[in-house]
Amino acid sequence: MNTDLQLQRTFRTVILTQCVGAISALLIQNGFMLTYALRLGVPPHGVLLLFSMLPLVGMFLTLPLAYVADCLGKKRIGTAGAAVSLAGFLILPLAGFFPGAATQLLWIGILVFAIGNAANTASWFALLSPIIPEEIRGRFFGRLRTSWQSVGLVFSLAVAGLLKWREAVPLYQAVLLAAGLLLAIRLIMYRRIPELEPERGASGSFFSLLSGVVKIPGYMSFCCYLFLLALFTGASATVFGLLEKEVLGFSDSQIVIMGNLLAVGAIAGFFIGGKMVDRVGTRRVFLIAHGLFALVLVSFCLRGRMPVSPAGFIGGLTLLFGAVNGAFGIAASSEMLALIPARNKSLSTGVYTTLTWAGVAASNLLVGQALKLGVLSPQWNLGPLALSAYDSVLIGSAILMFLSTVTLGLVPSVLNVRSQGLPNPRR
Repeated sequence: MNTDLQLQRTFRTVILTQCVGAISALLIQNGFMLTYALRLGVPPHGVLLLFSMLPLVGMFLTLPLAYVADCLGKKRIGTAGAAVSLAGFLILPLAGFFPGAATQLLWIGILVFAIGNAANTASWFALLSPIIPEEIRGRFFGRLRTSWQSVGLVFSLAVAGLLKWREAVPLYQAVLLAAGLLLAIRLIMYRRIPELEPERGASGSFFSLLSGVVKIPGYMSFCCYLFLLALFTGASATVFGLLEKEVLGFSDSQIVIMGNLLAVGAIAGFFIGGKMVDRVGTRRVFLIAHGLFALVLVSFCLRGRMPVSPAGFIGGLTLLFGAVNGAFGIAASSEMLALIPARNKSLSTGVYTTLTWAGVAASNLLVGQALKLGVLSPQWNLGPLALSAYDSVLIGSAILMFLSTVTLGLVPSVLNVRSQGLPNPRR
């Protein structure tokens, strides 16, 4: 009984740690940082390139940091990462005080934040792996993500209300400072999470251990599958915000509200995904996600032909996109944890994170360069539909998502290459 109580206490610590720390990442994802950057004079293509920094840094640093975490301790590296993230995030509000150097300060802040985030993420799943029993992983990750998304939603709704009252740079700075203080609290709480698998010291070179990870049955094919899906959808949320701001003329408050709808959808997706993974398995979640991703992305182009306002229609699509993305994330995390071996968990999960971030970074970079070079027509017609360059990106992503259904053959659960820990659907 004492063990059960201790486990529940640990679960609460993990969830609370994520709840206070996720606000900073949500501000980057929900349109807040997008409107802040635009207000400071960063052009649309610059916003996409700026937002590519987070996954790009993660792509290059996750594996080396994961190796160090396995050697020196997961909490040691994770704690250092949390401290660096805090330092980087506190640079962001400074950009508003120096208009002439605002872009440079945003780049520096995001870069430092990304380095710390990579260090923290490199060991996160490996730290949790021995804590969470295999039979409840889907439900726990659903509960975990639902909790921090709910807290983030409340915070974002308050921010949207403030922006509706006043769209001013000092208000953005105050919100960023508040999120930075929450990161400081996260640092304190993170240190309370137990490390059940202590550091082992170096048992091989980085490349020899990485070679062992590559040989895990079905694991690399699964990570490559995640890279492709991140490549096709990684820039979508930012493109949504740019379309709303640059084409439809949404206010800053409306864009943040759309980001909140994305979070609401994700909360529903975490709950549904957690239930589906434990009951019917991951492969059905992946299959459904492909079709719904493609449907949502192409439906954005129909906003002018619907019997509801564009804001209402886009809000509904954003909600659905968040739900699909949330459910897909739960399935991906569960499949990944089932495939990794007992040793070198940080390095194993680092490969998963690296390829996912690589896809997101490549997506943002490609879209940003396409907009910068003007290869996409800013205005064009498809029958009765008046569309923009952002619609071209979404249509292309939808087509690729539909065609990529064939890549489900890379997923171990689809091929029944199943490890003992993979959730088995109840027939």
